[in-house]
Amino acid sequence: MHINSGRDPIAIVGAACRLPGAQSPADLWQIVSGGRDVVGVIPQERFDIETASGRRRPDVLRGAGGYLDDIAGFDARFFGVTPFEALRMDPQQRLLLEVTWEALDDAGIPAESLAGSDTGVYTSLLPSGYWDLLRRSGMYDMHAALGAAVSGIFPGRVSTQLDLRGPSMGVEAACATSLLAVHVACRALWAGEIDLAIVGGANLQIVPDLYFALADAGVLSSSGRCKFGDVSGDGYVRSEGVVALILKPLSRALADGEHPYATILGSAATHDGRTGGSLVAPGLEGHETMLRKAYLDAGVSPGEVDYVEAHGPGTPAGDPTELAALDLVLREGRDPGRRCLVGSLKSNIGHTEFTSGMAGLLKTALALRHRTIPATLHVVEPHAVLRDPAAAVELALLTQDWPERGTPALAGVNSFGMSGTNVHLVLSEAPQVARPRRGQTRPSYVLPLSARDPRALDELAGAYADLLDGVDEGSVPGLHDVCFSAGARRSHHEYRLAAVGDDARSLAASLREFRATGRGDGRSVHAGERRAARRPKVVFVFPGQGGQWAGMGRQLLAAEPAFALRLHECARAVAAELGWSPVDALLRGERLSRVDEVQPTLWAMQVALASVWREWGVEPDLLIGHSMGEIAAAVTAGALSVADGAAVVARRSRLLREQRTPGAMWAVALGEEAARRAIAQAVGERSGQVSVGVVNSRHSTVLSGDPEWLERVVEPLRRDGVFCRQVDVDYASHAPQVEPVREALLEALSGVRPGPCAVPIHSSARDRVVDGTELDAGYWFENLRLPVRFAAACQAALADARPTVFIEMSPHPVLQTALEEEVEAAGANASVVPCLRKDVPDAAALGTALGRAYVLGCRPRWDRVHAGGEFVRLPGYPWQRRRFWPGSATSPIPPEPAREPVRPARPDLAALSEKELTAVVTDLASQVLAVPGDEIGMDVPLTLLGLDSVLATRFRERVRRELGVEVPVRSLLGPGTLLDLTTELRSAATV
Repeated sequence: MHINSGRDPIAIVGAACRLPGAQSPADLWQIVSGGRDVVGVIPQERFDIETASGRRRPDVLRGAGGYLDDIAGFDARFFGVTPFEALRMDPQQRLLLEVTWEALDDAGIPAESLAGSDTGVYTSLLPSGYWDLLRRSGMYDMHAALGAAVSGIFPGRVSTQLDLRGPSMGVEAACATSLLAVHVACRALWAGEIDLAIVGGANLQIVPDLYFALADAGVLSSSGRCKFGDVSGDGYVRSEGVVALILKPLSRALADGEHPYATILGSAATHDGRTGGSLVAPGLEGHETMLRKAYLDAGVSPGEVDYVEAHGPGTPAGDPTELAALDLVLREGRDPGRRCLVGSLKSNIGHTEFTSGMAGLLKTALALRHRTIPATLHVVEPHAVLRDPAAAVELALLTQDWPERGTPALAGVNSFGMSGTNVHLVLSEAPQVARPRRGQTRPSYVLPLSARDPRALDELAGAYADLLDGVDEGSVPGLHDVCFSAGARRSHHEYRLAAVGDDARSLAASLREFRATGRGDGRSVHAGERRAARRPKVVFVFPGQGGQWAGMGRQLLAAEPAFALRLHECARAVAAELGWSPVDALLRGERLSRVDEVQPTLWAMQVALASVWREWGVEPDLLIGHSMGEIAAAVTAGALSVADGAAVVARRSRLLREQRTPGAMWAVALGEEAARRAIAQAVGERSGQVSVGVVNSRHSTVLSGDPEWLERVVEPLRRDGVFCRQVDVDYASHAPQVEPVREALLEALSGVRPGPCAVPIHSSARDRVVDGTELDAGYWFENLRLPVRFAAACQAALADARPTVFIEMSPHPVLQTALEEEVEAAGANASVVPCLRKDVPDAAALGTALGRAYVLGCRPRWDRVHAGGEFVRLPGYPWQRRRFWPGSATSPIPPEPAREPVRPARPDLAALSEKELTAVVTDLASQVLAVPGDEIGMDVPLTLLGLDSVLATRFRERVRRELGVEVPVRSLLGPGTLLDLTTELRSAATV
């Protein structure tokens, strides 16, 4: 074997299909490996048989055929296609969109990861006749023309959908079309023109006209079967099919952890010229030339090939020519007595015509993967060339193991067209990569699932629950691999679910519970809808002390390398300051009580927790620290080194322990002004003895000061039923009582050298975003002495309309209630996620937090969350199809009537309430997009609702005509939402 060593083979890394009897490659393998014939009869509902055959042979449309089910169904919402446009799209395009997505999923390539890449799209879609149906229904608009009249539009649709920058083209060469598309894609990959190729073909029979032409020419099988290789073969059976393949260089596929079906070593495409005697007659010389060029290109001797998937339609002219050419070429270099087996998928499913080459390629790739050669069917008397004892080829009449020769299995795939085009691909089995049998590697797992429809999410949960039933320790796929692949190798949509559990059984149970109740339980399952187009603003919140508990963090030290690494780094810095290690204290499960024990340990925990989130890909947009929590925030922002952070927390807490000024702190359920009034009423002119030290929320403050005077303030509040709780400290932070430590602290921290922040910090001491260079010794005294204006910092974080996720970096929630009060008061789209809880194992609590953050729209790096995971193939996306067909009662009616209707008077926009104006705008959008109003998200960009330039022009005209306002098309096609449009209309009405 002399494989072209200067060139990387092309790996088939993903595949999907719709073929007669097969909804997936796995279904297809069941058909061919089981020797099944799935050809049926032409569905009577497909054509208007009486009208179509009235002037011709009526029996033609009552014969055999391999047809697909539900070619009218399409999940338009998933692809952001409006019902108006979906109706005007050829079903070939609709099906191939779905199948292309399935192929990407099968390859483990998230669609969004391809945006901006040099990915090429090569498709095979010839006219199906759907344009004729649209014209008969009076649909001549641009969407109909683009969707059904111009077959070359589809590759551009895929490239636009996925934001691909490589070549995008339709290929056409009659029945050789789809394999020619693969050949062109391989050439582009080998030339380095593209990094990855999406190749797809579709063939549907929507109008019957071609049936009559083929019948008149005697091309159709009289027996209703494709009898490749049999002397009685007199024609083929027409079938439908859709196939998509994902191709990339083998070295990259292996580096990316993918599992190719097979590899393509070489290819050739030629034309018969005049060797066949006519345009449609096959030429022996042309076939021979094609085969020799292909094997020369692959660097493979024809004699080493084990199997060839023939074009094999079962026609009296095509089969003998093809077999003769194979016999002549494949005998070259072949060992005596070792024949090459030949077969044809058409004997199982019929002739899928323009998609037949890719269908045969998929069958062959599956055969190589399984090292099994399926039988070709319906052979009673082989052609003469096959009966020759000296022949180099023989039909695979029985399903059999692939011959063992000590070298990789080799195969070829033929495809010919009536146009005279010939294509041959040379394939090899993919390298076998050893996959370790892994057991459980984490104490808790997070399984993220998502969909673009809540019903799809429900079905997906069921499919994964079934998959997990077969997963146990040491199994392949393993639970770690399933969670890794679901997170790192799938696209993530707006309807989300995260299941959290310690084994496959608990995860499966949680998924089934979700299906039964329709919601998450907040512990083992989180579910929700992320409506915003971009990720939420993430705010890391670092509380003061109060969240500590004995044994906190011990499980994470063993389970999370990022946590352990950062905690040990912090512990070494603390040990250098105080002579003891927080890690040792945590491992011993000691109860911390002294301020110079609690604060350094909490600081180390907070810094380590933030490191885990960042390692997992959840990066903060803003940091807020509460009292001592600002020290951890400063380290996380990069303003302080770990050593300087340890110096601040250790030296300051040691000074607090040593100071002799008595102090106390009380948390009270009062707002700031009410707290000040309570102080004034209780202590009068001695109000300086008690301060409002912390403002946590509009309803929560902390009083700080002299213990005796504090009792005088708190006692009447308790009598009045106000919640009051003493904080477990013996000093009065954020009050005059800490003034005695000023000079000593400034001296102790004089060597701290702060730097700029890599992430903004909103100071709760100065109530503004601070530059990191401000965080010197003087600042850290202010942080101890000045009131904590935490509520104001939260309000500032909520000031914009962007969805916000607060993540509390604490071993137990301290500020969750205060944050939620501020969120509620602001009416903001925000949520609070606590990291850990003292009554929940660390890993489970952190997994729950990550799952909730994911559901809220965060984008974790799942490859880091489940580090070391292997890619495994997972359940496919459950499409939520709706019927789109001209004249169908369930199809959307074109929104623009032929005759102008009588319109009501224009509404006075200035006089309409927000609700009324929103209803008017939603109704207009519903009419233009042909989408029910309750399915239109007011906060979703119009382009994501399916608005394109044509519909935007129509929308603009409707707004101008019915509301009297001019709206530029460019504003409709930008990032704006219907809410933005409503605001714009309101402004225009009040000018």
